[in-house]
Amino acid sequence: MDPFPSTNPKEITVSRENREVQVRWQDGHESVYGFDLLRKECPCAVCNDQRRHPAPPGGLALLSGPVIRAGDIQATEVKPVGRYAINFVWSDGHDSGIYSYTFLRAMCPCPTCRGGR
Repeated sequence: MDPFPSTNPKEITVSRENREVQVRWQDGHESVYGFDLLRKECPCAVCNDQRRHPAPPGGLALLSGPVIRAGDIQATEVKPVGRYAINFVWSDGHDSGIYSYTFLRAMCPCPTCRGGR
């Protein structure tokens, strides 16, 4: 794996039918991100705080919005954020995550990239 992989996308394709986002990077690498993974790894401050401070064992987590099971989340809208990121509006109403291209490349779920982490 290239020690300095590209964080510049050449092409981004969103498939609502397959529930995934495919990014072809300038260096030729392709990353495919499922909607469930993207929603789970949302980089916004609220989601980061919830990951850092989960409910204690036996405690109750305060949920807002509809409860979505794995396989149910849908990207209802995808928007570019400048030339450095994309933003999703999710079917659970969440829309504050800004997914930088650097963040997306670092979390590439392919076996080659996962093996290099």
